[in-house]
Amino acid sequence: MNAHPKGWPFPNPDWQETALPNEQELFEAFAREIVGHQKEDASKDGRPFRGFHAKTHAGLIAEFQVLGDLPDYARHGVFAVPQTFPAVVRFSNGDSRIKRDGRHEPRGIAIKLIGVKGRKLLPGQQDAVTQDFLATSHSVTSTVRDIRQFIAFGRAEREGSMIGLLPRLLRAFGWKEGWRITGALIRNVLLSKVRSMATEEYSGTAPIKCGPYAMKFTVRPAEGTPAAKNYSSADDDFLRKELADRLRTTDLVMDFLAQFYVDRTRTPIEDTSVPWEVADAPLLKVAQLRIPRCDLDDQRIRARSAAIDRLSFSPWHATDDHRPLGNVMRARRVAYEMSAAFRTHDPEPTSLPL
Repeated sequence: MNAHPKGWPFPNPDWQETALPNEQELFEAFAREIVGHQKEDASKDGRPFRGFHAKTHAGLIAEFQVLGDLPDYARHGVFAVPQTFPAVVRFSNGDSRIKRDGRHEPRGIAIKLIGVKGRKLLPGQQDAVTQDFLATSHSVTSTVRDIRQFIAFGRAEREGSMIGLLPRLLRAFGWKEGWRITGALIRNVLLSKVRSMATEEYSGTAPIKCGPYAMKFTVRPAEGTPAAKNYSSADDDFLRKELADRLRTTDLVMDFLAQFYVDRTRTPIEDTSVPWEVADAPLLKVAQLRIPRCDLDDQRIRARSAAIDRLSFSPWHATDDHRPLGNVMRARRVAYEMSAAFRTHDPEPTSLPL
């Protein structure tokens, strides 16, 4: 059985969410701010972008294979029985504006499973047959404690250049928190050198449910994945070119791993700045994602990628077995819905795009 080693903690179902003061008003104000930025950016570039992850590298079809040797506590929702779901995958940069790939910013993977039974959480989409998993590398979310700090960071970032960001962060958070966030950003973002979307490790950053348990998930390259090819970061689109080069000759395989809640100190639900350490919450491989090799420059593949890019991806495209948890996730529900409505998007798919 694909189980935890002896002596590692068994998942604890006694997790709790704690609401922030006046959080619904805070979430709605944040969502309006995001849409305002979308309008500003659209007026400059001629079309509305996503509130986050505006630049797409590729939209791809895939298969998501749930493993058959899972322990009982992991067998909930889409992981309940061994099966393979058709899926679409979107690789992207994390910023709300389209910039060159050499800039330091989070990268993202969005996975949409198709054929998932059960009532879904979002109003008007209860009968959808999709389940989304969104993850980022080097995420700002993992440096801030909650959505209030995330909002303050976003405002400081948009006020001016990166050169003046530190004084703005110190002004927004005070010395202690300002320096903590700055140090985390330097370690997690500024010192990171992304060479390939295929060799990055992506984290869900905030927890979701797995039946009665709470979990975080990680998506990372499977063992044996070739190293990144040496593309120049001066090329504005080198990440797409590296991915295209890779997929011409081989499938891309990534492992999907889960960590389960242990206690409020080591694995908090509401504070995203505290990492769930593997020593406290071991990683359990629950599924594998396989993207078949293809030619990204083929006209048909380009059209498919464009169709996938027109979809909406949200952690709230989910059944209750995988309901997002914590204030960051609750805020994302409001922001994503309002942002998607402004941008407009295609309906949730019922099958893979041709």
